[in-house]
Amino acid sequence: MVDVEKVSAKYQHTSPVGQFKSTAGKIACDLLELAELQGKLLKADAKSVFAQSLGAAAIVVIGCSCLLGCIPVVIFGLASAVAYYFEIETWVAQLAVGSCFAILSLLCIAIAFKTLSKTSQQFKRSTEEFAKNIEWTKDIFSGVASREY
Repeated sequence: MVDVEKVSAKYQHTSPVGQFKSTAGKIACDLLELAELQGKLLKADAKSVFAQSLGAAAIVVIGCSCLLGCIPVVIFGLASAVAYYFEIETWVAQLAVGSCFAILSLLCIAIAFKTLSKTSQQFKRSTEEFAKNIEWTKDIFSGVASREY
């Protein structure tokens, strides 16, 4: 009778279940590493977006506050000066000066919002990497790609 423990290694076969467990473990480890890297990338992108948005948002708040606080005083003062200089009715001068200030303030706010809209591009990198990672995962499970993708 042959002692099972003494059979040479070249004649011993590994179990298919053991191979599956090993492969599944490697895939699970890769997926966990991938999730960790994706989370770190998302965190870095979020920090970048916050840093860029903070300045523009502060400018919008400061600009709007100053505009609201100064508008009545400036409009009345300028309207009075325009009415006196051009010898027109005061209400016409008030309308002209008020319209100019409204256009100027809208221009400032539009520039700030344009800057804020560009910050959404920061997540493009995370989105592209996430799509690549999903493709890699699908390839691994379909058996198309090797472990060293």
